[in-house]
Amino acid sequence: MKNNQQDISAPQHEIAGVLAGKVALITGGASGIGFAIAQRFAAAGCKLVVSSRNTEHGINAENALRQSGADVLFAQADIAREDDVRHLIDVTLARFGRLDILINNAGPSGSAFGLGPIHELATDVFEQTMRVGVYGPLWCCKYALPYLRMQRGVIVNISALTAIRALPLMGAYAMAKAALEALTRQVANDYADDGIRCNSLMVGTVRPEANDISTLPASFDHAALDVAIAKATMLNRVGSYANVAEAALFLASHASQYITGASIPVEGGALAKIQYPDYRTAF
Repeated sequence: MKNNQQDISAPQHEIAGVLAGKVALITGGASGIGFAIAQRFAAAGCKLVVSSRNTEHGINAENALRQSGADVLFAQADIAREDDVRHLIDVTLARFGRLDILINNAGPSGSAFGLGPIHELATDVFEQTMRVGVYGPLWCCKYALPYLRMQRGVIVNISALTAIRALPLMGAYAMAKAALEALTRQVANDYADDGIRCNSLMVGTVRPEANDISTLPASFDHAALDVAIAKATMLNRVGSYANVAEAALFLASHASQYITGASIPVEGGALAKIQYPDYRTAF
């Protein structure tokens, strides 16, 4: 198997200024994929608002980004609450006076993930999954769109392969991501005349970074999962947060000016690969 850390990212000098003068709001931007996107956007000259439910994580992210030279504001918000989302847009406008890019990255996690068979899924858990995974992005779009229209802005929704492929015990999460895909297409269609582009990234499994692994069970076998995931991809390796951040930067930039309503897989070719045993070893 190839080195699963083999990523080739554009050098900092090649993206410097790509998003100069732009303001981006990244929900769930204090950790994981969201923080990687924030780092990449900052390197491209973008001003940032990063949100998180966790104040400690948010302040740490804000400090780290500021130390790298970013103009950044952390705003505490739970996107499962409409008032929090409305306030999040308000503080963005109060700080920067405009909004060019919305990254709907925050999604179901922890108890809101809804892991389990459908017949055992508690209604309150399902409702929480929908509030975080569907209502949250919907409210973010609702309150951001009036300002995005002023700038002919961009929305990037961070979705997942589960929107179109089934995985065991992930029914609630899958339904939330499928709805996010529908929201992507609808916003792209309804606001095209305003110059707004809206796309999604359907993310496969990416390797958690060191500071995220502690949130998983101590007995979790990362090596075995890496091998299984790598075999399911064409590139024969596990993805990274940086891979997703690069794709988000492309969709947020002028380079993708003729792309909207699209669902772009970031999964190493897993969707296009038939999962048969390697016939070459059978002869």
